[in-house]
Amino acid sequence: MWRASGWLRNASVLGDAPVVVSLTSFWPRIAGVDLAIESIAAGTVRPRRLVLWLCDSDIAAGLPRRLRRLERRGLEIIGCPDYRSHKKYYPYAIERDQIAFPLVTADDDAYYPRDWLEGLIAAHAEHPNDVLAYRSKEIRFDDHGGILPYRSWPLRTSTAPSYRVFPTGVAGVLYPLAVLEEARRHGTSFMELCPHADDLWLHRSAVRAGVAPRQVHECAVDVPGIPGAQRVALMTSNTEAGGNDRQFRATYSFSDCEAIRGDRHV
Repeated sequence: MWRASGWLRNASVLGDAPVVVSLTSFWPRIAGVDLAIESIAAGTVRPRRLVLWLCDSDIAAGLPRRLRRLERRGLEIIGCPDYRSHKKYYPYAIERDQIAFPLVTADDDAYYPRDWLEGLIAAHAEHPNDVLAYRSKEIRFDDHGGILPYRSWPLRTSTAPSYRVFPTGVAGVLYPLAVLEEARRHGTSFMELCPHADDLWLHRSAVRAGVAPRQVHECAVDVPGIPGAQRVALMTSNTEAGGNDRQFRATYSFSDCEAIRGDRHV
């Protein structure tokens, strides 16, 4: 299992890329989240801030020494209420009156390639107002205009922006300020409507902010997972058990669905 060695053990995890990289975790996955963080820190470019959001009770229970060492190298470990997966963006969105930098979300169960953040930064320079994702699905409709089940949505095969582009967070997503501000405006209502699906809430925020997501490359990019971490992931309940479909219906209004359906940039 890969971990930093040599001089990397003491190197700063921070750099001058004008973004904040944010992720969250929970027990028992906290024990391995340092692997995801180290892969980001080993990148060709590094962010201004690298933040791990944990619920207050997890911090109080004690953290692995590997995380404390990363903290000394510049990682911020910040406690917050247990917003579940929404911890990766919502505390940052409300942290200050003015949001300083775009947010890049990462998952705690993935290894990120060395050029991962560099690629998102390059795409952001070209499309500064867009949500940018390495991996996304395409929202599909049936013959009557109804949205098809999440499991039937295919992977995206285009870089064109569209409300029908649904970023999936595991490979990394960059959110511009307008989307974060829209998410902040609705407070914690996500806890009632889609408590387990931050991707849904952020996509709805993009639609309502008038920001069409786009995929960085024509083909969706997957990142390797950390062995064992997926055993306690939300993937099963959200996709195989239909959780995303239930939460989609609770989250998106008729107007939201009309905006998605009417977007011709496909």
